Amino acid sequence: MTWDCKSALLVLIRRFLPALAALVLGVWILLRATNPIQMLVGLLFFLVAAILVAGPIARLLAEPTGNLFWPRRYYNKPQPMYGIPQSRRAKGQLEEALAEYEKIAADHPDEVRPYLEMIDVAIHDLRDADRANAIFQNGLARLKNADDKDLLAKTYAEIRTRLDTRPLHPPIALPPPHSGR
Repeated sequence: MTWDCKSALLVLIRRFLPALAALVLGVWILLRATNPIQMLVGLLFFLVAAILVAGPIARLLAEPTGNLFWPRRYYNKPQPMYGIPQSRRAKGQLEEALAEYEKIAADHPDEVRPYLEMIDVAIHDLRDADRANAIFQNGLARLKNADDKDLLAKTYAEIRTRLDTRPLHPPIALPPPHSGR
């Protein structure tokens, strides 16, 4: 339960007793009412009770859904921009793309994605296993989160298999063609 929900519940609890008193008084007046003025006064007490509890109840219901549209968590620095290195990679400017990914890794030390992208460029595009290994070791040294390190290691092991040009299965020997005569 968030702090906002707790404060709304406290306000609701504090307003509950006065609202209950107004509701009881309104019922008591309505039961003894003999003319329309007394009935309006009784209904006025119902209105007072509704006003007392309406705000906290609306707040309790609105807080969870309001955070969907207006979150309270804000980033204190800009998020990484992967479009520039992706664009450079698509244009074949691989060294520039690696430099941009390195900038992202330096600016956002908790991000694992720049290392994954740099390893992919080194192996898939440059076919340089030594450089990919250096990037992998650098990523392991810089990353703090154990889950990110595991993801980097798994992905590196999977991407590294792209350098292996051997076929997975030996070629199948086909029988000699047979003449149908």
